[in-house]
Amino acid sequence: MIRHIVLFKLKEGISGAEAKELANQLAALRHNTGGLMKEAEVAFDVVHAHNSHDIVLNSVFEDTERLKEYQIHPEHVKVLDLIKKICLATVKADYVI
Repeated sequence: MIRHIVLFKLKEGISGAEAKELANQLAALRHNTGGLMKEAEVAFDVVHAHNSHDIVLNSVFEDTERLKEYQIHPEHVKVLDLIKKICLATVKADYVI
């Protein structure tokens, strides 16, 4: 199993509605990518520290092959367009669980 965690830092001035739209689209990927994700959790940061990111995607894949399939899946690519539009930065970690 592979844990795939991505943190999203929103650009300054992004509205709450835009942030919620990104969170909704991220959460929908679990179902919209044909079951490639075994688990997915999307949440907003509550501390808002200077080094915090705003949104987190915490997901699980069966193996690296399914993670690679997910990365090029058309539904994931659509969400990437929104990420590029409203996010200042992203960081991720992928590890075996």
